[in-house]
Amino acid sequence: MANSTTTQPSSTACATKALYGSLPSCSGQTYLSGLRRRVYFVEKSKILIWPKLPDADKAASMAAMSTYVGNFTLAADVKWHAIDGLTAKDNVTSESQGTLPYKTTINKLNVSHPGKDEDATGFARQANTDNLIYLAQQANGKFRVIGCELYDTETKVSQKSGEGPTGDAGTTIEVDATDRCPAPFYPGKIETEDGNISGVDGSAYVEPPASTGGGTTSSSSTGGDSDGGKV
Repeated sequence: MANSTTTQPSSTACATKALYGSLPSCSGQTYLSGLRRRVYFVEKSKILIWPKLPDADKAASMAAMSTYVGNFTLAADVKWHAIDGLTAKDNVTSESQGTLPYKTTINKLNVSHPGKDEDATGFARQANTDNLIYLAQQANGKFRVIGCELYDTETKVSQKSGEGPTGDAGTTIEVDATDRCPAPFYPGKIETEDGNISGVDGSAYVEPPASTGGGTTSSSSTGGDSDGGKV
């Protein structure tokens, strides 16, 4: 009778690594909520090269895992367009969705624009069936990305005329975007119709010296969440 053998399952080492660290909250530190007034958007089809979000096994820190490296490269003569909102109502939210091992994040942007006439209505008609990418600036100056290279972004626009002389009116823009990361941070170059600004804090973008390779520079620090209460 032939000897029976038992085949043991082979072990495969996972390529991921843990990058957990502490999340301190210092006494006296100010955390600013809300968004700044101006949100930027561009058609996804006009983005030629995307910045990269580090893989979990290659990121150097928790902060690096949520921060894009490099710049958006847009098609010739294309710039990021601006939408001016009402800061008291604008908001970015992120929430986990799905079940393991297929979980992703749903990032949402809400922008309330006071206008409701021809230009706002023309935007609504186009955005309703287009795939747009958005950049929203936190109160502390840092920009976050709503939309990613892998998944499509859905924009829903509604308008209301308002009731009476003081009724709430305008155009509301609601964006849903699935991503691997909660609304990633973008410290790179933003080529707007008014000039290039930095995703670090919205200041004028300065090209880094050629010898340093990639990266971004701006007139202020890329420190933590607090900015000393300045908006």
